[in-house]
Amino acid sequence: MSGKRRPPDELRPTGELVAGLLAGLGLADRLKERAALERWPEVVGPEIAARSRALRIRDGVLYVQVTSAAWSQELRFLKARIIAGFDAALGAGLVKDIRFTQH
Repeated sequence: MSGKRRPPDELRPTGELVAGLLAGLGLADRLKERAALERWPEVVGPEIAARSRALRIRDGVLYVQVTSAAWSQELRFLKARIIAGFDAALGAGLVKDIRFTQH
């Protein structure tokens, strides 16, 4: 260690450093995807969240498991609104499409 310190005007906030590190490691997008899965109930509301579960995101496609064919059909009608909710919560482009499956 050289003991040389940066002048105070060159110091950067820790959050900025961590964000840069995550981006450099290619993990920033994965963290956003994880955040999207965790925010599914917030984006769709309690009634839909009780009958569905966000499973994963691959290449901008969110895969969601639903309890019945009827809910799958209903959520297809709401797809654009759900994507807009994710855009508002996490930034545009993370969720580009949604696919629904029954369990």
